[in-house]
Amino acid sequence: MYDKKILIGGVAVGVAVLGILLFVFSGNQKTICTLISNQSKNGYKLESKYEITSKNDIVKEVKVKEIVTSKDEKVLEKFEKQLKEQYEYNKKTYKGYTYKISKSNNKITTDVTINYKELNLEKFIKNNEAMKQYTKDNKFTLKGAKQLYERTGATCK
Repeated sequence: MYDKKILIGGVAVGVAVLGILLFVFSGNQKTICTLISNQSKNGYKLESKYEITSKNDIVKEVKVKEIVTSKDEKVLEKFEKQLKEQYEYNKKTYKGYTYKISKSNNKITTDVTINYKELNLEKFIKNNEAMKQYTKDNKFTLKGAKQLYERTGATCK
């Protein structure tokens, strides 16, 4: 006969392993891509971090954090204006975008979330033909996201 403590312990370990396997095989996957671009000759440094959440190779959400650092106030103002215009346009035109831009200590920081469940990807692709290569069945793929960000110089893990 089996010892009751060993049996209960074995069941607990089995349940834990099953839970981990279910999370791994059915849960969301996070992939991080980072880019650091030192453009000192142009008066700024850009740091970008892309946190991609996907399930079954389909991107569900991308959280982007961009930091532009410059001692030149005009450079910062230009970035702030361009980023605000770009993200506001995307939000109105394609939906699925939320963003916040802040400025302090010689930095512009942008926090953006792109929710692909809400984004009109079909319209986005129609207006940005190059995006088609990163999609499959009108869905943004993890492989495509990594290729897109790596083409800009980012490293994905």
